[in-house]
Amino acid sequence: MSTDCVRWSLRPPERQVDDDIAQLVAARDSLHASLGKSREVSYLLHERLQNFQERLSLIRRNAAPANEESKSTMELSRRIDKASQSITSIRKLYNVFHDLRTIIMGDLSLDLNGYLAGVMQLEEALDYYRHEFAAAISCLQEAVNFLETTSTHSLRLRNILRNLQAEQAGDKFNGDLLIVAQKKLENEFSRLLAENCLPVSLPTQMGPQTEDAPFSSTELEYLFGFPSEALQKLQVIITRLAGTEHYSRCLKEYQERRSAQCRQSLEALEVEYSRISASELIDKVTWIDLQNIIKKWTQQLEVVVKVLYAGERRLARQVFKDMGQPVWVECLNYVAQPGMSAFFQFGESFSTTSRSPEKLCNLLEMLEGMEKSEHSVIQVFDGQACCGIRKRYRELLKQVTYGAFKAFWDMSEWVEEQKEPQIHDGGVMRLCSFVVNYLDYLVRDYLEPMSKALRCQKNRQGDGGPPETSLAQGILLIFQALGRQIEARAKEVPDPALRHIFMMNNLQYIYTRVEKNRLKDFLDASWIYGIGRKVDNHTLKYQNDFCQKIVIHLNHEGLGGSSIGKSSVRSIVRQNLRAFSSAFDDIIRTQGNWVIQHESLRDSTRSYITRKILSVYRSYLENYGHLLGHFYSSNKFVKYTPEMVEQLLDGVFVPKRRSSSTLSLSNDS
Repeated sequence: MSTDCVRWSLRPPERQVDDDIAQLVAARDSLHASLGKSREVSYLLHERLQNFQERLSLIRRNAAPANEESKSTMELSRRIDKASQSITSIRKLYNVFHDLRTIIMGDLSLDLNGYLAGVMQLEEALDYYRHEFAAAISCLQEAVNFLETTSTHSLRLRNILRNLQAEQAGDKFNGDLLIVAQKKLENEFSRLLAENCLPVSLPTQMGPQTEDAPFSSTELEYLFGFPSEALQKLQVIITRLAGTEHYSRCLKEYQERRSAQCRQSLEALEVEYSRISASELIDKVTWIDLQNIIKKWTQQLEVVVKVLYAGERRLARQVFKDMGQPVWVECLNYVAQPGMSAFFQFGESFSTTSRSPEKLCNLLEMLEGMEKSEHSVIQVFDGQACCGIRKRYRELLKQVTYGAFKAFWDMSEWVEEQKEPQIHDGGVMRLCSFVVNYLDYLVRDYLEPMSKALRCQKNRQGDGGPPETSLAQGILLIFQALGRQIEARAKEVPDPALRHIFMMNNLQYIYTRVEKNRLKDFLDASWIYGIGRKVDNHTLKYQNDFCQKIVIHLNHEGLGGSSIGKSSVRSIVRQNLRAFSSAFDDIIRTQGNWVIQHESLRDSTRSYITRKILSVYRSYLENYGHLLGHFYSSNKFVKYTPEMVEQLLDGVFVPKRRSSSTLSLSNDS
């Protein structure tokens, strides 16, 4: 793969390159002037050292005849010879320095390896230079101490020693040339970073990966993004500068540039959660918006760990591979701290916000995402310097786990605290549909993280925790709280018939939803059966109450016996039929707008009522309709025919609206 295909390996604009070259040329000219002064000092030192050597030779020749037979004189001569040898070695080094100066002042970009070899020779020559200078001074000091202070030779040697020490203390040449070389290497390190530190285009989410290589593609992307030639140059430069102040500046330069590059890459992701990281701001975000933010948070957390910081880890490890793990881990920590802190801050704030049920699934989404990235966090942020990132990640994972556990376990209390406007048609409460749909949504999409959160919290609490914290127990407690809410709301309904409708609708909603989804796997069959029995009981009571209010007027009281005349019977029949029509009108008017939301329950209830009423009505008309004469056909006393009654009853209990959850987690049945 060609590096030309990688977007972040492109060169900066030509104008920027020209500016950088101009600055380097100016720096070189300044250093060249400084070296010129150093060269003059070195020539002067060379002349003085030659003078010192001639004077030492004269002392040796003058002292030898006077003390030829003296062992002390021989010892003194040996010390002076040794000092003279060191000075001779120093003089020879000036030729080496002259040759190395040509290399150091050249263009290092043409042959970096040759330049580094020259720097290495310069360091070795300077070490030898300092060693021989110190040896000459030491030998002369010994010779001076050996002679008596009143000796003429001693005074002359002291003068030579004093001058030599002064030259050593004031000599600028020793470090100037090496400083020039190190500064140029530092500039080259900065140039290479500037040319290759470009923002990385991060994906919005991770694609399919294998567990064995969670971020192998990332490493390849970073290697292609940073050309191998530039990488090798950075390696050898930082190794050569180790132990100098230039090394510290290069390390800082690397950290700052890579940190800025990571910041630009993160900004391109448009991480809006960083702008609402405070708890009070999070509480103002709508549930739908918050759900989208959490989803993006989990996806981007995985991306920055497995792509961005995994790549930074690999790059730092390559650049500073000869410096040891603590160095490149420290660089990674410096680069990753700001970005990871933004993720941590939002997660920490969200996990401590009010634990309303709608936050539960968001917490579980975070938990699932964090567990997916946990292994990569341990791999990427290994080493002592990144201990803080790993620790904060683990603490956030605990916070999110506890937040999910608490939100779920407190949901039964939340259900009982809710208040809702009275429903006048007996339909399903919003609270009922929300709770049932929410639990259905929970076990369908978040069963594994929810179960894990409960297990983890149980393990942390140990024997001191609740005796039962299973998912099934929690679901049962929530349903029991919902049942108490339904019964409490039913008591607020003044009409007994409407109370039965209300109980029928809400209990049937629970029963149907539980029966047809995974919730039934977490609830005892006897509890589910009990809900169905309650529905049947309220349905039967309502049906009987509905029919009784109407058919009670079609009784046979006063219509039997031979003592009652035909006119009296006709009068009673007329009154009963009027009462029947009036009662039927009243019940259609009052209960015709009531709803039975479950279709099967609505049909069975309506069928039972229709069959019961029509049976009595038809029988009554067949038995007594002939007494009405022509009034029967004129509808004066018979307002509704059986067909009309059946048609009107077919239109009752039809929902005018659908009761739905405020969060619309799933469609109602």
